[in-house]
Amino acid sequence: MTVHPAAAVHRAERRSPRRRLLLPGLLALVTACGDITSFSLTISSWGGIHVGMTITASGALLEYDCAMGRIDEPIVVRAGRFDVRGVHWPGVGGPVGVDTTQLPRPARYQGQVLGNRMLLTVTLTDTGQPLGTFELVRGANPQVFKCY
Repeated sequence: MTVHPAAAVHRAERRSPRRRLLLPGLLALVTACGDITSFSLTISSWGGIHVGMTITASGALLEYDCAMGRIDEPIVVRAGRFDVRGVHWPGVGGPVGVDTTQLPRPARYQGQVLGNRMLLTVTLTDTGQPLGTFELVRGANPQVFKCY
């Protein structure tokens, strides 16, 4: 069966309004959803050897052997990775005098999240000194040594 060219054009013109609306609609949907590989870590506890991390609505609190840290912004994971700022309080490994204060140091917390596992690297930003890389598991108890 042969279709007259004018009839084929007529059918294409009838479908064309729907097709013209489909592409902008899909683009609007993708734009509204944003980056689908991006998410914020929700309130939870993570633990590992020598580190514990409690995710809060505004960032996170960290506890290491004889030290502490705080992340001062929500942790947004993009394509499995995050890079956030915070502070680190070094420990002294023994009793602290009454008039002794530990000033917080600026720190960068970089990590990779894959399911319930996290790899976290902590670096002091005022000196560039890396403090370590830690493996954490969501819901696991931290294995941290206390210094008194």
